[in-house]
Amino acid sequence: MYENQYRHNIDKYNAHDNRRRNNIDGVINQQNDYLKHQMNQANIHSEGEYYAKVSGDYGEYLLSSVMKSLPEEFHVIDNVLLQTKKGSTQLDHVIVSPYGIFIIETKNHKGMIFGDCYGQVWTQVLPGRGKFTFYNPVFQNQGHIQNLVNQIKIPAQYFAGVIVFTNDGANLDNVNCPFCIRVTELYMYLTSQFNTCMTVKQVEEVLKRIDKVNTSSYLNNRKHVEYVKGIQEKKQRNRMLRQMGI
Repeated sequence: MYENQYRHNIDKYNAHDNRRRNNIDGVINQQNDYLKHQMNQANIHSEGEYYAKVSGDYGEYLLSSVMKSLPEEFHVIDNVLLQTKKGSTQLDHVIVSPYGIFIIETKNHKGMIFGDCYGQVWTQVLPGRGKFTFYNPVFQNQGHIQNLVNQIKIPAQYFAGVIVFTNDGANLDNVNCPFCIRVTELYMYLTSQFNTCMTVKQVEEVLKRIDKVNTSSYLNNRKHVEYVKGIQEKKQRNRMLRQMGI
């Protein structure tokens, strides 16, 4: 009797979950179709410039939609700012759940992307513009995870990094990394996690610890932007000096 009741509850839950996911997918698809129509019209009038300008914003909108549609046991914290010995580092999104702590690193690159989990750099190929390299986002996210592990004193085994490309003009066919996905794949990626590793009480404790070390505020965010800008300017100066043979 108990086995039949258990199976009935599981079937009932699965049916409810499938309806919920279908409803969410339907809402997102309707929003996507409307936004794409509006963007296409504006793109025609601007002779192609509009789409290039807003594609990043569109990807961020999709990402926001996914975050808001996650089940209630997934707690989303955006733009976590940590102070480090070298200055500061910002985590795009932290998602705390009974299934783990997911650190989301977003990229807005478009074109063909080449890379894997181990190379120092990835390559972006833009038709008619050439090749560009950027630091491996897996390594970048590992640095974020390690900083958060050190500050909240939670073992690294509870963390998982996810690289999310938000630009629908990105081709990831040549990326060999199982946790590098498109923004449209994020919802299914997160909700397909079924191995519970934390209790509700432990999740709450993690949230409290993150809140204590998160220094995100207007002034601190401005300092972080200035810090990153300084690093970029230093790299540019060094590059120019090398080109001049100095």
